[in-house]
Amino acid sequence: MTSYVLTLLLVIPFVGFIATWAGGTTQVRAKWIALLFSCGQLALLTLILVSFWSPLDGLLGSRIVAQVPGGTSAPFSYYERSDWVPQLGMNYILGVDGLSTPLMWLTPLLTTLAIVFHWDEEQRPREFFALLLFLEMSLTGVFMALDFFLFFVFWELVLIPMFFLIGIWGGPNRRYAALKFLVYTHVASVIMLLGIFSLYFISHPYNALVYGVDSNTFDMTVWLEAARRHAVNPAVQYLPLVSQAPIFLAFLFGFVVKLPSFPFHTWLPDAHVEAPTGGSVLLAGVLLKMGGYGIFRVDLGMFPDAAKDLWWVMAILGTVSMIYAAFVCLAQTDLKRLIAYSSVGHMGFVTLGASTLTVLGVEGGIFQLFNHGLITAVLFMLAGSVKHSTKRTEIPRLQGLAKVMPTFSIVLMVGFFASLGLPGLNSFWSEFLVFLGTYSAASFAPMRAIVIIPMISIVVTAAYYIYTMQRILFGDVTPELEKSHDLMPWEKLSYAVLVILIFAVGLLPFIFLGMIDVFTRTGLPWLFGGA
Repeated sequence: MTSYVLTLLLVIPFVGFIATWAGGTTQVRAKWIALLFSCGQLALLTLILVSFWSPLDGLLGSRIVAQVPGGTSAPFSYYERSDWVPQLGMNYILGVDGLSTPLMWLTPLLTTLAIVFHWDEEQRPREFFALLLFLEMSLTGVFMALDFFLFFVFWELVLIPMFFLIGIWGGPNRRYAALKFLVYTHVASVIMLLGIFSLYFISHPYNALVYGVDSNTFDMTVWLEAARRHAVNPAVQYLPLVSQAPIFLAFLFGFVVKLPSFPFHTWLPDAHVEAPTGGSVLLAGVLLKMGGYGIFRVDLGMFPDAAKDLWWVMAILGTVSMIYAAFVCLAQTDLKRLIAYSSVGHMGFVTLGASTLTVLGVEGGIFQLFNHGLITAVLFMLAGSVKHSTKRTEIPRLQGLAKVMPTFSIVLMVGFFASLGLPGLNSFWSEFLVFLGTYSAASFAPMRAIVIIPMISIVVTAAYYIYTMQRILFGDVTPELEKSHDLMPWEKLSYAVLVILIFAVGLLPFIFLGMIDVFTRTGLPWLFGGA
């Protein structure tokens, strides 16, 4: 039975975008229409998440490994393929696996919580909630698209709603921040596009190898399957290193700017400080994950020889990002800017994990994408809550909030402790696996002690979080803060969901680690020595 469940995942938020824009004539209608469609998307993706462990063939179609043209097995749980513009090598190809499923599920989860968090949004609510759904659709498309042309379309579509969310609903410097975000990420996309066209013009022999069709193609599965065959049997011809290396670097540049890594990170703090809370939640919680997803799907999945030769580039980017961001956070006086820089550091774990080229390191890096999405959503919501209550986010002007905002204070401590990697909370496992993978990596063997350098970031991270808690939560309440209110009921609902997930994933990490392990075994077989 042919299943169109993946297409439905694009249709639901897009129809919701149109319905909210057209029918959300009042604030109440706009938020309820948006919430309905986002919940529908979340429910469907929850079924897909559950079906990864308990197949629901009768409801969602076959979850068995998909068969693509030419009889090739594609390691995707759900897979759709049809001709689009075959004359130009474009196909409509969607697929989900252990890499994309957690990130796809995170997308409607955070979108739904962002809608709930903005339940009292009064500034142009119809457009605001509609853009959130359009962003949800675009992000979902990025994580599902398996045709490079389709992938690039969704990659660029993400910029449009985020640009307007920052530029219209942002802070005083919103126009500057929105333009800087657009320019940085679009320039990086152009460099990535050069890599896409390079693959297109040299793809015909590999298309013939995989599917028996000697023509140029944008089909990502051609490269994934050809790389897999080469990993299993080195006698199978594949792209030489001299071709892989420049294309690998072109894609890596596009991905690390989106991630972002030092020194391409400067757009992120400005965007976060000016963005509305819902925009920051999706920007840090999901949009940044596009870069990490691309590294694992494209750079490691399609260019294994280049990854083995240029691992040190990713290692340097990851390590420098972690150390730099940790020390910069110590000097921050604005809560949103501190959280933004902490995201730069935590995304360094992703790049460092990818550079290890070990099963533990790579799976830890992928797991960090998901864990950081949950934690950063909590942290930026907290920044939004304190600004809504106190009208400020400057850390020196906030003190004694534990007395006037006790619920906020408890959630803040959970978010900070999760972000610094406290055992029992979700990010502990991903950070632990990255460090374990780094220490055990063959490439790091001559200098294992170098793992101490990125580990310093953990100590500094604990320092700036504890220092920030001491300044914000304790001490005497200033007269300006005495009338501050605690979390609103709809805010408590959003926090409750995220805090429960942070503890649940921390105590039961195998639910998502098992999915990620399936991806690494089928999508990156060379990590296992070609087995």
